[in-house]
Amino acid sequence: MPDNTASTASRKDRYGVTRRTHVSMTHMAYDQIQAWADQQGVSFSAAMESLALMGLGQETAELLPLLIRGLMERLLAQQFNRFAKLLSLAALSAEEANNKMDTMLLNLIRQEAVADPARFITNMIVSSDPQNQTAVQIRKLREEMRHNAQAASLKRLKRQLPPEEQLITQIETDAVEEGDA
Repeated sequence: MPDNTASTASRKDRYGVTRRTHVSMTHMAYDQIQAWADQQGVSFSAAMESLALMGLGQETAELLPLLIRGLMERLLAQQFNRFAKLLSLAALSAEEANNKMDTMLLNLIRQEAVADPARFITNMIVSSDPQNQTAVQIRKLREEMRHNAQAASLKRLKRQLPPEEQLITQIETDAVEEGDA
């Protein structure tokens, strides 16, 4: 059997040197080991190693840290993937909103250019002069829109994930679990 040493220090630190092994077993044994692994919340490989060591007389208390470490790593990976997916969705939503705003702004600029080509530049400038009431109203409207958008975003953050986003994050979690088996 080839000795497959871990390729990174972090894996070696977590598991020590491991060896890939092909094992044949009955369907009944496989099902029982998988059921035990599911019950313990560990991968099939960790379940096989733990059950074998217990069968060889190693105390369960000695195995407990290995099982807990495996369970904690799995939980952290699940939550990390869920958080990463949510951040990705947020970034995609922000990019989508940015593209929509760019499109709206370009359409507004085009409309102004077509409506009055001679005064186009003058019409598009918003003065910073506090005495210019039109410019003050424009800036006030922009600030109100920004405030409303921020309030709506904060309200959305406090809501529970919609079912489709829960499904996406669940798919990520399931993929991590299957990769551990």
